[in-house]
Amino acid sequence: MKKQFIIFAFAATLLASCADEFDRNFQVGRPDKLEQYGYLSDYKPLKEYIDQSKYPNFKLGVGTDAADYAKQGVAYVVTNTNFTETVAGNAMKMASCIDDNGNMSFGTVEEYVQAATAAGLSVYGHTLAWHAQQPIKWLNAILADKPLPVDPNAPTVDTWVEQITNGNCEGGEATNFVVREPGNPDVNRIDDGVGVDGSRGIQVHSVDNPTNDWDTQFFIYTPDHVWQSGDEYEFTMKIRADRDASVSLQAHDTPGAYIHWAMLAGSYNFTTEWQTVTFKGEISGDQAGGGGMRTIAFNLNVDKAANTYYFDDMSWKALVKASGPVTFMEDLITNGDMEGTDNRNFISKEAMNGGGTYNSPILDGIGKDGSRGVQVISSAGAAQDWDTQFWILLPEALQAGTKCHVEFDYKASMPASADTQAHADPGAYQHWACIGSPSFTTEWQHYTRDVTISSEMAGGAGMKSVAFNLSKDKANDVTFYFDNIVFEVEKESASGGIPQTDEEKRDTLMWAMDRWVNGMMNACKNEEGTEVLVKAWDVVNEAISGGNPDSEGVYALQHNNGSATDFFWQDYLGDIDYVRTVVGLARKYGGNDLKLFVNDYNLESDWDQNGKLKSLIKWIERWEADGVTKIDGIGSQMHISCYMNPQTQESKKKAIENSFKLMAATGKLVRISELDMGLVDENGNDVQTPDVTEEQHHAMADYYKWIIQKYFEIIPVAQQWGICQWCATDSPAGSGWRANSPVGLWDVNYYRKHTYAGFADGLSGK
Repeated sequence: MKKQFIIFAFAATLLASCADEFDRNFQVGRPDKLEQYGYLSDYKPLKEYIDQSKYPNFKLGVGTDAADYAKQGVAYVVTNTNFTETVAGNAMKMASCIDDNGNMSFGTVEEYVQAATAAGLSVYGHTLAWHAQQPIKWLNAILADKPLPVDPNAPTVDTWVEQITNGNCEGGEATNFVVREPGNPDVNRIDDGVGVDGSRGIQVHSVDNPTNDWDTQFFIYTPDHVWQSGDEYEFTMKIRADRDASVSLQAHDTPGAYIHWAMLAGSYNFTTEWQTVTFKGEISGDQAGGGGMRTIAFNLNVDKAANTYYFDDMSWKALVKASGPVTFMEDLITNGDMEGTDNRNFISKEAMNGGGTYNSPILDGIGKDGSRGVQVISSAGAAQDWDTQFWILLPEALQAGTKCHVEFDYKASMPASADTQAHADPGAYQHWACIGSPSFTTEWQHYTRDVTISSEMAGGAGMKSVAFNLSKDKANDVTFYFDNIVFEVEKESASGGIPQTDEEKRDTLMWAMDRWVNGMMNACKNEEGTEVLVKAWDVVNEAISGGNPDSEGVYALQHNNGSATDFFWQDYLGDIDYVRTVVGLARKYGGNDLKLFVNDYNLESDWDQNGKLKSLIKWIERWEADGVTKIDGIGSQMHISCYMNPQTQESKKKAIENSFKLMAATGKLVRISELDMGLVDENGNDVQTPDVTEEQHHAMADYYKWIIQKYFEIIPVAQQWGICQWCATDSPAGSGWRANSPVGLWDVNYYRKHTYAGFADGLSGK
C-alpha cells in the first residue's frame, strides 16, 4: 500500500506539471465567440459537481482510448481532471488482446490500468463476452475439423479382399460354413474326403418329401463383414451332387434370418461331376435389406427327393476401394439423450389424442435409469398397426445409398412388437421396411442397427423420418418408452477432416473462455499480483436481438446472422450457459466482490415501449434461476439523439424515464454506460457538427441536464453506479463512430460546449 501511495503522489505531481504544459482549452469555451461561450470558463471540472455526500456511490466515467491515455497528453489530463472512472473503448476487448494465432498480449491493458489507478481513477472493464471484436480467425481455427487418423493398412488402389477363411476347406476353421439338416442342430462343419479329388470339403444331406424348399440348407456366412447396398463382390465355388438337382439361393442376415429371395445367380443346377460356378455383382438394396446382409443361403430341398450336395474351394471377395473422400458419421439428432427440452426430432401420433401428429413431450422420470424420455400410448381397439405411431424426424432428407447407424433405448408397459417404415415427412409413407422390428419388453433394452438407405426407402424426395407402428397389439393399452436416440449418417468432409461434435466444440470454447478471462483478470492486478484493480465489468455485452419474441413476448438472443466478422458464443454454449459460464469465470478469477453488468443498447426504445429492456430483465431472471449465477447490474448504453420535433422528443423522454423505472424496479445496480448524443432536426434529418445552431446546441444541453437529473431522481442511491460519457469530444469527419456528429462535451479542439454546462448542471442539481 505504501508503494501505491508513492505512485499516486508522483502521478498527482505529474498531472500538475502536464497541465502547465498543455493548452488548457478543455477548461474554457471558444475564444472566438466569447459572448456565447465565455460563461463556460467559469465552470469547474465536471467531477466537482457531484455531491458525494448525497450520492456516495456515483461514478462519473468517460470512454478512453487506452493508448492515447498512456501518452499522458491532453486526453490523460482531461480524463483525470473531470472524471472519476475510465473505460477503455477497445483495449480490453478480446480481439485487442488475442491475435489470429491465439497468442495473448495484455501489455496495453496493464499499462492503462496501472496508470489510471495511480491517478486515482477507477477502471471499468469493457467487455468479457461479446459477439463483435472477437479473435474470429483463432476461434474458428480451434473449432476446425479434426484431422483424419491415417490408416496404414488402407489400400492405395482398389483391392479385392477375401472374406472367407479356409475356403479350400483344408484347415480346421469352419466359421464361414453352416450346415442345416432336418433333425440336427445347425453346425459349423468341414468333412474329410468329400472335396475335389478326395480332399476335404462340405457335404449336406437333404431329405425326401420336404415341406419347404429350405428344410435343408447350406449357409456361407461372413459374421464380421456386413454387405451393404452397392458393395461389389466376386464369388466362386466348386459344387456337385449325388444326382442332378436344382437349388435356389437367398440373401440372409445371420443364417436363417431371411432378407431376399434371390442371391448370386438366383439358382444353380448341380450335376454328379464337379463344376465351378462364378459370379461377379453388386449387392442390391433388396438384398442388403435394412441392416445389410452377411449370408448366402442355399435351399437344398427344391428337388423333393433325398440327395447329397458337396461344396469346395469357396471364395467370396469384397472390393475395397482406394481411399477417397474423407467420411465421418454425424449424429442428426438434437437432444437425443432427452435431458434438455428440445424435441424437434421426435413426433408422436396417438389415437387417444385424436390421431394428429405433434412434437413428442419429453417427460421427467420415464427415461432409462429415471432420466427424461418420451412415451407414446397405444390404445386398445386400433383398426390399423399405424393408428399410433412414433417418428424419429431427421433434419435432412436421406438419399439412396446413405449409410446410417441407429441406436436407442426402449421398453414398453407389456411385451409388444413394432414395425418400422421409411417415410418422407411423418405420415408420408414410402416403404414398409426401415430399421427392423424391435421387440419391446418391460425391461430397458438397447437397439442398434446399421442401415443403408435403399431406393425404395428414399422414394422420390428422400427419407426424412422413421415411423414406428405401435398399434400391432389391438387388444391392450400399451405404453412405449424411448430414450437415448442416436441417428448417425455417413458424411463426406470437404476439408479432409472430421468435424468436431457439438460437445467437442463446447468443450473447446469453454477452455478458450476460461483462458481469456483468467488472462484478463491477471492483467488487471496490481504490480504485486495480490489484488484485482478492475472491480466492475460489462460481463456480457449486447446479448438481446430486439426481435423474434417467444411465447412470453421475450426477445430472442442474438445469434449468427451470416456476418463473417462476428462470433456468437451462445451459438455453441447455449443461450443460458454462455452467460452463466462467463459470470462464473469472472468471479473465479476476479473474486466474488466483482460487480458484473449486462450491457446493451436501445433499452430506452420508445418504438416498442422498452420491449428490449423488458426482455433483458426476463433473461437475467433466467440466467440467475440456477441460484448460483449473480448479475449485479444493468448497463444502458444510451447512444441517443436530441430531436427538435417536440412530439418525437417527448416520446423519447418518456421512454428514457420508463427505462429508469424498470431498471430501478429490478433492485440491480444501474449504469448509463455509453452516453452520447446526436442531433435530429424537425424534419427527421441528422445534423452534422458544423451545422448545429445555437438554439439546437442549447436544446442538447438541456437534454443532458434532464437525463442526469432523472437518473438521480428515479434510481435509488443504493443502486446508482454512475454515468459514463462515451465521447469526450465531437466525432471527427471520417470517424468510425457517429462521424461528424456533435456527440461530445468538448469540440474537437477541446473547447467546452454548451453540452458541458448542461452536463454539469445536471450533476449539480440546478
